[in-house]
Amino acid sequence: MKSLNPGYKLLSLMIASLLLSVTFHVRLNLLISALCLIVTFCTPGVNRKRLALGLFPFFLAAFGMFTAGFCFGTKGETTGVELSLFGQDTLYAGNLTTAMQLSSRILAYGSLGILYAFTSDAFELVMSLMQQFHLPPKFAYGILAAYHFFPVVREEHAVVGAALKVRGVRAGPLSAKRLLPMLVQAMERSESLAMAMESRGFQENEPRALAFQVKLRLRDFLFLFGVNGMIVGGLFLS
Repeated sequence: MKSLNPGYKLLSLMIASLLLSVTFHVRLNLLISALCLIVTFCTPGVNRKRLALGLFPFFLAAFGMFTAGFCFGTKGETTGVELSLFGQDTLYAGNLTTAMQLSSRILAYGSLGILYAFTSDAFELVMSLMQQFHLPPKFAYGILAAYHFFPVVREEHAVVGAALKVRGVRAGPLSAKRLLPMLVQAMERSESLAMAMESRGFQENEPRALAFQVKLRLRDFLFLFGVNGMIVGGLFLS
């Protein structure tokens, strides 16, 4: 999974999410969830502990939606909204059906997001968006600068907190005494970064060489059409 083009992988999973949004097939949602989690877990280099922590909010939300759908869903077997898309007859056929539809959809969307987040690199994604999808360089490098700036902000937050503690000043994590100096330091670093890019000749419309090339291979198209083709087939057959 990590060898796939991140831009086309994102496109594939976005199309898959849109396909899943037009229907309420519980079995298909659960199958997609299971496959995505198995692939993510078996991908080399994935941190299993972080994966478990990332899955916890989705399972919690799915449990909450299942409880809400089961306890407060429609009553009776004949109550429902008629649908004809992909052969599905009703949207709500009872409390249990409602609960399974709501919770399985959350699991399907969450597993697709987890699959992409744990098998993709942010730098490669931005480079792919710039090379294959023609994202303007000023936006691409701006996104990269913002992404790599978050650890700097976190570091400044810790440094300011330590400085206040040495001076005997009590300040919580969200105190203005701690946030204002942190923001000032962050703005100074961002200005220094902008000046460094300009001093190195960064111009928006100027031709430039690419130090990092993200390749587009046949496997990326196979993944795009294979995944979404299986989902379309599952929608018709289930």
